[in-house]
Amino acid sequence: MRDVQRDLQVVSQLQDPFIRRSLKTALHLRRYFPIYVFVVVAVIAVSLVPSIQDRGHATSRLASGAATNLANPTGDTTQTTAAGDTAVTVAAGDGGVQRVSRSVAQSLGAAQQASGKTRGGVDCRPGVRQLAASRYAAPCTAAFKGNNGGATYLGVTSNEIIIVRRGFADSANSQAVAAVVKQAGGADAAYVEGVRDVFIKYLDTMFELYGRKIKWVDYESKYGNSTDEALSQGKEGACRDATYIKDTLHAFAVVGGKNTVGVLSAPFSECAAERKLLAFGAAPYYPETWYRAQHPYAWGGVMECMRISYQLAEYIGKRLVGRKAKWAGDALMKTKTRKFAIYVPDNDGYQSCTKITRQVLQQKYGVPDNKQTTPQYDYQLDVSRFPDQASQAIIQFHAAQATTIVLACDPISTIFLTQNASKQGYFPEWLQIGTALNDVDNAARLFDQTEVDGHLWGPSQLGSTDKLFGDNSEPAILYRQLTGKKLTEGGATDGTYWGLLGLYSVLQAAGPALTPNSIAAGTFSLPPGGAPDFPVGYTSFRDGPDGTPGAHDHTAIEDAREIFWKGTVRSPSDGQSGTYLETYGGKRFRNGEWPAEEPPIYPGG
Repeated sequence: MRDVQRDLQVVSQLQDPFIRRSLKTALHLRRYFPIYVFVVVAVIAVSLVPSIQDRGHATSRLASGAATNLANPTGDTTQTTAAGDTAVTVAAGDGGVQRVSRSVAQSLGAAQQASGKTRGGVDCRPGVRQLAASRYAAPCTAAFKGNNGGATYLGVTSNEIIIVRRGFADSANSQAVAAVVKQAGGADAAYVEGVRDVFIKYLDTMFELYGRKIKWVDYESKYGNSTDEALSQGKEGACRDATYIKDTLHAFAVVGGKNTVGVLSAPFSECAAERKLLAFGAAPYYPETWYRAQHPYAWGGVMECMRISYQLAEYIGKRLVGRKAKWAGDALMKTKTRKFAIYVPDNDGYQSCTKITRQVLQQKYGVPDNKQTTPQYDYQLDVSRFPDQASQAIIQFHAAQATTIVLACDPISTIFLTQNASKQGYFPEWLQIGTALNDVDNAARLFDQTEVDGHLWGPSQLGSTDKLFGDNSEPAILYRQLTGKKLTEGGATDGTYWGLLGLYSVLQAAGPALTPNSIAAGTFSLPPGGAPDFPVGYTSFRDGPDGTPGAHDHTAIEDAREIFWKGTVRSPSDGQSGTYLETYGGKRFRNGEWPAEEPPIYPGG
């Protein structure tokens, strides 16, 4: 465990008062960053949010994970209702197929009865979702009658499914964070939980769980350490928690709870997989190879970094390469052809994804894959070192005459990068790639505005806050119908609606024979969510990270919109100055769909 007192001593010795204040905030963020994340962007699909995490401990599983055959999602030794069943081929959405055991196929068949009334009273037919007004709920299924198989797996009985919400204890730091959250306009925990419970009560009546009901169990970590796990350390304590959750609480699945807002760390998710527990909201941004190594136990929501890397290469190659750096803040730099520089964490997970971007840029768009042509600074995820590393990187990029800095980093680092660039009289373009909140208004307001106002843009996998939980969003409309009240009257929140919707959807899609294998098969069978205009993104588990049809993946979001920063425009979400504007009216693009034209940003600039 890192010594917080040591870090605070380091901070207190810094002369710059702005950096001192920023780093003291950063030390809080390092431990409780997911709480801040939730306030700003809500959660998507499986209750996932970005966090500043080290992926170094994922490498032991990457190689084996890459070889996992997802065409046969039941190829492990997971218990099913009919162990040793023969394999059969079933539909997997839009004409795709997958090989599953006969018992899983029968379970999926029961889940896909699209004729009759649902248990919530919806007239079920092809194309209708279980929540008729939702664009993201699972397809409807007729009310189930018959034997559900009883105790099909650990944590599953004939009448309940045990799901544990794992969180961490309150502390002085978490209370300080809660105060900041409230000041920023976010709802407090009690209000969020109240809204969440309204949604749970409703979803219990609408979704088909085949005679069962979810039994929620709140668990405060006895052995884990949130700081260590955020840095992909502390696996011993995480595994002790996973053992307790399995052997004492008898859980079927685990989600993030108090002080983690839906996030489960990579160490804990690996421990859960080793114990054959399902982990929803596992390891944000980890590569798909990591998820395949945990199959069928770990599932996520936000786009994993391999898909982001293919997206970034296409975006740069089609829209930016070979063109002038016209959005730089320096008049001379505007006349130069773009030269990119990359700022990225030094751990193996991120590095492997960055390598994909560089290789695709070379192979498809002729950008040489070397660090002379495209400088790269690999920084350590050590908050106390963020200022000096940012300073060194800016010196390096400035000397290399880079025109365009790719922000494959956390937003705290971006604060120091932009501040140091301004001090050095260096005014490049800033390309954010949609990771770790660089694409959120509240974060971008902390960047040096002389650097980014008119000079910061890029793809964003998130939906806008208005579409996530604004007055006309899916959760807000539903909450008004259920209570007659405004969703955010107690502060900014989605009440964990998106995470709950994703969880209930996959439980329904799995059918009555509930096991990790039927969860996997059911998830892969789900059709894409969000049509026709995909307000918070195109969600699917159908295609591989590079877009290969039928290859399947374990994270939901597959597309992005394009945004650009305007520091003088007021945000529609909170009325404060500074907001990201959307191009193409907010239209979203999957990999392979980005237009081969210059971004239509900063009109007249």
